[in-house]
Amino acid sequence: MTEQQYKELLIKTAKMSDYEHKEKVVEALRVASISFQKEFAFTHHLPDHRQEHIIISVIPEKLAILKEHENFVDDLCEQAYEPNDYNEYSGLILKPGILHVAPEEISQEIFFDNIQNQIIGEIQKAKFSIWIAMAWFTNKEIFDELLKKRNEGLDIKIIIDNNRVNQEKPLFTLENHFEVYRVDVQSKRYKNIMHRKFCVIDLETAMHGTFNWTSAANYNKENWDVDHNREIAKIFAEEFVKMRRDAELSMLI
Repeated sequence: MTEQQYKELLIKTAKMSDYEHKEKVVEALRVASISFQKEFAFTHHLPDHRQEHIIISVIPEKLAILKEHENFVDDLCEQAYEPNDYNEYSGLILKPGILHVAPEEISQEIFFDNIQNQIIGEIQKAKFSIWIAMAWFTNKEIFDELLKKRNEGLDIKIIIDNNRVNQEKPLFTLENHFEVYRVDVQSKRYKNIMHRKFCVIDLETAMHGTFNWTSAANYNKENWDVDHNREIAKIFAEEFVKMRRDAELSMLI
């Protein structure tokens, strides 16, 4: 296992844990460098195995975080250590170092069940902005999570289709709390639908799929993708900005 592969495994293991402060540790590990330090001393645990320490070097402000949670990080290092015939994990060494910028971690998750909770989970992780384009939005649980984020000071913008369901069904009025654009899609002969269903969080995560933000959607056969990828988030953000601009222009006509 290479040092970069070991670092990626540490981060994945941390993410899967139930440790309360795992997000802080993951953020610090992402900008850290990892190295293996093989020792001449034997371990006295396994026959003919020499000691090997894991050195994690990171900028001082992140080093303080890792030291605060050193027992958790040490446990991660031991879990991720690859068994071999020559060395044995013998401990963690934390050192100050320079900022290490690794290639962007890209992950995609596709869900067919429990979609509402997945959406709420991503909303809860938002730090700066949430931009939503949704054909139908009547789900009170998702609305409540967005309201919490607005009260934390996040920038929340919503584009929805101007249809009867969005006007009459909700137990809330979006405009009372958020920046909202209700759009009409009109062809020459028919009123059509703004049928998009996506959400951009912090310009880093894009969620999209067939799942409307309604309670009824929980009982349908739906799918939902979560892309932790800046490039994909950028594409959806650009489309959102275009939709918002078109909505503003239509209000002036």
